[in-house]
Amino acid sequence: MEEEYEILENTVKDFNNKYVENNSLKLENDVMGKEFVKLLADQGFFSMISQVGGKSSSEVKTLSVVLENLAKSAPAVAVKTLLANSFSSVVKEQTILDSVANGSKSGTVTFSDLLVPKGQNGSLSIENGAVKGEKEFVFGSDSDFIVTMLDTGELVLLKSGFTVSKKHKRLGFRSIGFSSVRVDSKDYTVIEKDGRKLLQQLYDDLSIPVAAIALGMSEGASQKALDYAKVRTAFGHYLKDFQPLAFDLTSLIAEMEIIKGYFRGLMSSSISKKEALFLKQKALGLAKDMSKTSLQIHGGYGYLEDFGIEKFYRDSMALSVLFNNEDGDMERLSSLVFESKAGFV
Repeated sequence: MEEEYEILENTVKDFNNKYVENNSLKLENDVMGKEFVKLLADQGFFSMISQVGGKSSSEVKTLSVVLENLAKSAPAVAVKTLLANSFSSVVKEQTILDSVANGSKSGTVTFSDLLVPKGQNGSLSIENGAVKGEKEFVFGSDSDFIVTMLDTGELVLLKSGFTVSKKHKRLGFRSIGFSSVRVDSKDYTVIEKDGRKLLQQLYDDLSIPVAAIALGMSEGASQKALDYAKVRTAFGHYLKDFQPLAFDLTSLIAEMEIIKGYFRGLMSSSISKKEALFLKQKALGLAKDMSKTSLQIHGGYGYLEDFGIEKFYRDSMALSVLFNNEDGDMERLSSLVFESKAGFV
């Protein structure tokens, strides 16, 4: 990994040690306070990438390094940062961009428009000059601005005129709103006529950042498992001494190190769509396997929030649901591997 990324990694580690580690439980379960959000913004974490289609490879890599290291301590903080950057990459109004960058306002994008089957995600249309209707499954529904898609395909920026109508039960990332949103707004801007195309492009650009969050979660969960297995005893032996446990965790850590090496290698080269999808799929799978194994190693204690391990299991599942279209991604990846359309029957 290039020296600039190592410096950035150390900067985020210092931020974690100072502001995140001792508050990780609160940051996962409660609404992130304005003071903490301001701290994130002051680090420049909310304004790391530019417009969709105009983002440089270095911007995506820089964001990914930040997300990986934030996710080691508090996955929800990493996802909050991802949402802010996703929003800023499609919005062009400078005043709004500045308010999100400095942490005084927040914005989100409804990726559910791509991931939820049509007809199950609510309906929005323009009537008498106002956007009206209801949008389901809005992740980041506690935001001040929402980028979402109309039934006619336009991607619009809602600046006001929307309210939470029904809160959904949240598996993971509990400090980030997840709700249905009722809309009756004349305060909006059309961002793009072909909204699905732009949204798909943004979704594709997030493959590496999402993989980085998943990898960071694996690193956080594995470290907790290692630490616990070294001090916890059963039948007169440390947990690490039992062959099945030691072998399973070692195998997963070996897989993690291989994926981490692949990720580090990509940081020093151009990244193809195939490589990005490879990394995303493997990293998401690893995060679920690693967090589950770590939870099992902790036994009943793993389900207690104070041990800080159950969040990784919950959040790894939520990450796969909120930022991953497994069938769609695997179909596109298969087509890249076979160099022709594949995996669609």
